[in-house]
Amino acid sequence: MNSNFTISMQYSLFSILFIVASFLLAYNFWWRIDYNSAEFFILVLATMICWIGIGYLSTLIAGKIIFKTLQEVGFVSPFKLISSGFFYETKGIEIAKKFKTMFSAFAFPVLMILIFLFYQIVNFIEKTDLAYYGVEKMAKIEKISYFKGVKRGHITFEFGNYKIKKIVYLSDTLKNVGDYEAIVFSSRNPYIVENLSEYK
Repeated sequence: MNSNFTISMQYSLFSILFIVASFLLAYNFWWRIDYNSAEFFILVLATMICWIGIGYLSTLIAGKIIFKTLQEVGFVSPFKLISSGFFYETKGIEIAKKFKTMFSAFAFPVLMILIFLFYQIVNFIEKTDLAYYGVEKMAKIEKISYFKGVKRGHITFEFGNYKIKKIVYLSDTLKNVGDYEAIVFSSRNPYIVENLSEYK
């Protein structure tokens, strides 16, 4: 049977792998979410992948706290442990309940912390990119929509080989389809776009 160290490393590596993969996936599509619903589902998928990573980490922590040795748990999918009757059959209902409680008490706060951390990272990158790589441009308004009573312009502009579509809040509410809106975008990542008046 694997040693405690080996089992701990397996849980840790799987946890890191899934969490990092989820961060990279979400980061790649974060600035496209406002225009394409497919990107939203990709971000949901990224959150699910992150949750799997947290599941492995939570199984590791809960296993170390509740059991004297991780060899009693072994290396198995955390969701198999939670959903199946593994602990109920082998350790009894009290141990199974303790494990589930410990798992949940650790997993949900970690998920919230990682979401907050991700938001802080992309917010910092957005501000940094616009500060150092910002390019001002006039973008054509292709469509008008409203969100919580605020007028928004669906804009289109070209940069290099990219045709970028984004949604920005309009500084001038009298503007209509066919008019142009002043924007600033990042030359490093042209999907990072902000209304020029709000940026200044």
